[in-house]
Amino acid sequence: MGVWAWIQPVDRIWKVVSDTEKGKISVYNEKNNLIFEQKGLSKEAVSLIEKEFLGVIATNLSDPKANAANNNNHSNKKPVREYNPMYA
Repeated sequence: MGVWAWIQPVDRIWKVVSDTEKGKISVYNEKNNLIFEQKGLSKEAVSLIEKEFLGVIATNLSDPKANAANNNNHSNKKPVREYNPMYA
C-alpha cells in the first residue's frame, strides 16, 4: 500500500492511497473527503499508475527510506564544471 501527496496548482494537497493487493486507488482532498476511487484494477495496473503517474507528479510518503535517499542524493551533488582548454 502506498500513500502519496499530490500537490495541486491551487495550493492544495490531495492524498492518494494506492493498494496493489486490493487493486484500488483512492484520492482524498485536503479535508480528507473521498473525491475519486477506482476499484478492480490489476496489480500491474496499480503498479503502472504508481510508477508512471504518481511517481512523476506526487511524493511517496509511505517509503521514508526512498524519500531520504532521494533527498540526500540531490543535496550532496556538487556541480561538475565543464573542462575548457581556454582557461586551463
